[in-house]
Amino acid sequence: MEEYASARLLELVQRALAAEGIEAVAPVSDGALLPFAAKRGFLTGLARDHGLLPLLRVGSMMSAVSFDPAVAALLSAVTPDDLFGRWQRLERFTHSRHRVAVRERGPGHLVAEHVGPAGEAPDPAEDALVLGVLTALLPLCGARDVTVSVGRAGPVAVYANGVFTASPPAHDSGLWRFAWSRSSPAARARTEAPGRDVVSRARGLLVADPARRWRLGCLAAELDIPARSLQRRLAGSGGFSGLLGTVRTEVAAELLMRSGHAVSVIGFACGYADQAHFTRHFKLRTAMTPAVYRAAFRQPAPDEREGRTMGQTRRRTS
Repeated sequence: MEEYASARLLELVQRALAAEGIEAVAPVSDGALLPFAAKRGFLTGLARDHGLLPLLRVGSMMSAVSFDPAVAALLSAVTPDDLFGRWQRLERFTHSRHRVAVRERGPGHLVAEHVGPAGEAPDPAEDALVLGVLTALLPLCGARDVTVSVGRAGPVAVYANGVFTASPPAHDSGLWRFAWSRSSPAARARTEAPGRDVVSRARGLLVADPARRWRLGCLAAELDIPARSLQRRLAGSGGFSGLLGTVRTEVAAELLMRSGHAVSVIGFACGYADQAHFTRHFKLRTAMTPAVYRAAFRQPAPDEREGRTMGQTRRRTS
């Protein structure tokens, strides 16, 4: 089976390099994915010509593509553990050949390794790109005074005070040590009005971040009410699990109907564990798989409708 990579990520690479005055043309794709070999060739060529530092800095551009559901889900992480959990779930959804494995975690630190199948370790350019994205996201999810070092023996410090200061060692670029002085949940704009009923407020929080690994206790804490009281209030909506399942299905259905994002991206952004989980639960509530639902109900974007109208007008007048 052919391996694929994210076209959106390479588009981000191209934009970040352009901001540094480096001209690079990323491989193009008709959809959200492109052949893995095309990605690897593009990144290794950039590293050969410009070094690894520009690839490390790509993550600083993540907010520029926050309209992408997968990127928005990553940007919504509220703690470092939450961020790495979301990243690993995204890798499962996209069937990524390379994975980020967490080797050690504790208060104020985390050790991760970028790994691949036996005998197929990631290229240093691929390591640098993923490392740069994760490093840029850490302060956005509450980590402060972040530092990053790379390598096993004699780790090289590559990030401190908000900037990348050195390239990782080319021979040992896949083992990463992240450290931070403290971590507090990132501030988020509240979407629920205090005067609304608890069910509506709970729904608003779930809709705002369906990718979060919600639990009854954390939702109750957000609403500042006891968990048992919240469960009773939600009984008419199918309980906590029922409401969460309904919200994720509704958000996924909206994206399937009104956007052209890949089904895998939508499933990840809506909080499902993997593609099979998405398909199974969506079909349970709609009697259709996500792909069938999109084929049946997809609504063209305004520019698509305009193009069709113009085409019909030309046919009638010709």
